[in-house]
Amino acid sequence: MNSSTSWRPSEIIIHSQVKDDPATIFFLQQSPNVPVKFIDSGLSKHIREASKLISSCSGLLNKIMAGKSVVYIAPAEDVVDQFTMPDGRMLCPHFDRLKLASNGCFYRCDWCYLKLTYRVSQPYITIRVQHDEIKRRIQNRISESALPIMFNSGELADALSLKHLTGAMRAFIPFFGQSGNGYLFLLTKSDNVDCILDLPHNGHSIVTWSMNNEDVSRKYEIGAPSFERRLEAAYKVQQAGYPLRIRIDPVVPFDGWESAYSDTVARVFQKITPDRITLGTLRFEEQFYRMRRSIFTTGPDLPRMMEEMMPMFEPMIIGDSKKPKAGKYSFSEDKRAEIFEFMIREIRKHSDCTVALCKESANVWNRLGLDLSQCRCVCQYDHADMRR
Repeated sequence: MNSSTSWRPSEIIIHSQVKDDPATIFFLQQSPNVPVKFIDSGLSKHIREASKLISSCSGLLNKIMAGKSVVYIAPAEDVVDQFTMPDGRMLCPHFDRLKLASNGCFYRCDWCYLKLTYRVSQPYITIRVQHDEIKRRIQNRISESALPIMFNSGELADALSLKHLTGAMRAFIPFFGQSGNGYLFLLTKSDNVDCILDLPHNGHSIVTWSMNNEDVSRKYEIGAPSFERRLEAAYKVQQAGYPLRIRIDPVVPFDGWESAYSDTVARVFQKITPDRITLGTLRFEEQFYRMRRSIFTTGPDLPRMMEEMMPMFEPMIIGDSKKPKAGKYSFSEDKRAEIFEFMIREIRKHSDCTVALCKESANVWNRLGLDLSQCRCVCQYDHADMRR
């Protein structure tokens, strides 16, 4: 049995409103002998207090890591919303989010932005049930639009890693297959795919794997399936007729990275034929950057790389901020362009598939000759016009 399907939480907290929901009952049946606690409040403060694992820890990082084995089963509130990048200088197309799960997953990828984005106040995995109500909200959103809508279920959690416990894909993949203009976007590192291979997807569920170099995955993506296992899972899904895409993000410029990633790209195309690839490199929120010497668990390499990073943009007031923000920290524009130019050149040795950049500047897109009016990121059904 692989790590994805053998994982079980160490603690389950259930909102009393959904204690008799069929999806809650299914989850409990798949998680025998796990301590369960019922609460009447959905406030994060009360959930943290209800968790013995989280409340017994001292220190932010300890609470975050302990919470990766705590599951909170919640009602379907705010399960569908629309995401727009708050800093318009960092290009990211608008998309709809489907938050079947949120606040991360049980993998321990050291650079995951969720580590400090939501998990500071909500250091636990949230699973939303009430599937019929969720379907109703999805259908309402589809009815509002004359155009196809892609619902991203991998923005706030791995889209497949928990599905052996939730049964969600057996509920939602056939639903999207019959939804007309609705499409389900599944972003994952999981090899937990056997449960979806026989489902009637009708091409309306698009599966995207987050891939990385084998050595990088082993060192920094602790607990996640290996590169080879992800590749084999992607092959199975493509053989089952699902649309398949790949995301290589972050490309990590360690010593010898060029030959390592050249091999990674070649191995991808030897096994599968993705129709789109999105690329990204290391980038961190300011709080990550400030805490770089204390927040990582895999050793000193990432903090060392971060010493050469800088703000991606000049500070300015963003959204409701009370002080100017510079957005994320990353390598210089020249270095990012060099990384992406190399990766695109390697991809072109094997395929003419569409390539896009994740959360990058217009300058880098233009330097690489990529068309901002035709952004075909893996998270888009068709394309987005990213010109400002």
